[in-house]
Amino acid sequence: MIPLETLLLFVPLAALLVVLPGPDFALIAKISLCDGRPQGQAAACGVAVGICLHTTAAMLGISALIAQSVLWFGILKYVGAAYLIWIGLQALRCGPATRAAVVRVAPQTDAAAPAPRLSARQRLHFFRQGFLTNALNPKAVLIFLTFLPQFMDPHASLAPQFLLLGGILSGLCLLWYVPLAYMLGRVRRVFENSRFQLWLQRCTGFVFIAFGCKLAAAQSR
Repeated sequence: MIPLETLLLFVPLAALLVVLPGPDFALIAKISLCDGRPQGQAAACGVAVGICLHTTAAMLGISALIAQSVLWFGILKYVGAAYLIWIGLQALRCGPATRAAVVRVAPQTDAAAPAPRLSARQRLHFFRQGFLTNALNPKAVLIFLTFLPQFMDPHASLAPQFLLLGGILSGLCLLWYVPLAYMLGRVRRVFENSRFQLWLQRCTGFVFIAFGCKLAAAQSR
């Protein structure tokens, strides 16, 4: 088992790694501000499950095989880049539709009315976005191969250590992104107008396209 002093060092460093801005942060901020709090929290759960997938892949040695293979790492990199660019293009396409929808419903909206409940299909849609954004990030593969082993005992069984550290990382992700989605969802009510929504969709669209292009241009291992 990992010593307590090692865990006390790992937790703040892992928390810092989680809160650093990246595709996961941009996605949850976009969804929370454009779609609402429950949608953002569903995406946050998807990101946390993506971390669990990376933990399992690292534990089974799959991540090491991907990192050592130029072909497979390149495939993961370009698929992840294409997905980020696709999210950005979808945001740019949704801009005019968002403005028209807000203008159409704004006069009939009661500020005190509760938000409509999400269906299981809607929750799954946003959950899947969060999951794929994290799971298709090749940088996460490298993080699990370089960051986590620094806090592991090579003479002990590696599987329980991977599960513990990955579980902590996934839990920290939920502790950060779920409240973030809640706060941004509350702020969304203040800025729920056509101009802000259109501006936000365009900005986040360009941000995701930039993330995708940066990932595609990154040098393969």
